[in-house]
Amino acid sequence: MRVVVAAAALGALGGLGCGDLQGLGGSAPPLATMTVTVPTDPGVAGEHLQVALVWGMQWLPELLCSGLVPPEGSDAPVLAAGCRDPFGFVPLRVETNAAVTVGEPTELALTDLPGADVLVGTLDARVAFGSFVLYDDRDQTGNLELARANRLGFAGPGSDDAGSNTPTETRDVVLGASFITMTAPDTRLAYREGAFVPSAFYPRAGCSDPPPAFSIAGAGGFTAQSAIAATIAGMLPPEDPAQCSDGPLAATPVTVTPIAATAPTMELAELACTENTADSSVRYREPDTDSPDLTDRQTACVHVPTLGGSATTPSQIELIVTGRSEDSCAGLTHYVLKGCREDPNCESPDWDHSLAPPTWWPCPSS
Repeated sequence: MRVVVAAAALGALGGLGCGDLQGLGGSAPPLATMTVTVPTDPGVAGEHLQVALVWGMQWLPELLCSGLVPPEGSDAPVLAAGCRDPFGFVPLRVETNAAVTVGEPTELALTDLPGADVLVGTLDARVAFGSFVLYDDRDQTGNLELARANRLGFAGPGSDDAGSNTPTETRDVVLGASFITMTAPDTRLAYREGAFVPSAFYPRAGCSDPPPAFSIAGAGGFTAQSAIAATIAGMLPPEDPAQCSDGPLAATPVTVTPIAATAPTMELAELACTENTADSSVRYREPDTDSPDLTDRQTACVHVPTLGGSATTPSQIELIVTGRSEDSCAGLTHYVLKGCREDPNCESPDWDHSLAPPTWWPCPSS
């Protein structure tokens, strides 16, 4: 996405193609060089300021977090704590890092073209978008460390974190970025191969197409309400053309102003949080006989969501559980008494405790 569920509605393009183009040996000049300036000191004691170029992920939020399903009441605080901004920039891969001196230009160099994992589209029309992220390198590794949500349960085949070695915590603290969310003005690195086909991958509807190869692009943002309305209409939310920009790297320096003191902490923290599933799918869990450890987690009982209103709302109630308050990333764990990992309403459920819920189960059984 990401424009909420616009990517699904519009059939956003998936990334295809070959692997990274690597250097052929020897000391080769960088393929691209960007200049980033941090104008003011964030005022963090003992800070180790770094800036990272982070390629964005084509990602759809799960339906409960998309804004298309109204809260049922008691779940509103849980969704606020367990859902990331559905319009926010989602990191896929950190490409390069550099130390920052406040008030002085910092150069970031790219020696490789973006790989197929960050390119969205077809072989003859694909694009990558990146954000310049300012952070305090608390662990002093020289690299922005990405984390993922700390969900309950164990990894296994088909789980949202199966095979992932991404940790659930990061010590790095994000202090600002050139592209935080689509509901605010942004400046992004764009890389285009071939033609350009507008899609819901961080759309800039109303702006001109990014030029071929590397460029610095900007957009003014749109409101959540306009994005939801456009999604329902099968369209992309429009941008104000007067706030659109495209410029060559050499002539378009990027300014990243620290905003940690004024922006919501969670909004910035999510810029160091990646996602293991990108298609809005949910992995449901079977409730064990013994209660999971719900210490410092919020819970709510809600209907399994569906688009279509109350007439099509299934009777099954699910238990949603947030992460802990100290976790680096937001996320929800989903439990149902009856269902399958991929579908709580599957015809042949893998488990069924609807007639005899565990003693700890806090929700109605139907």
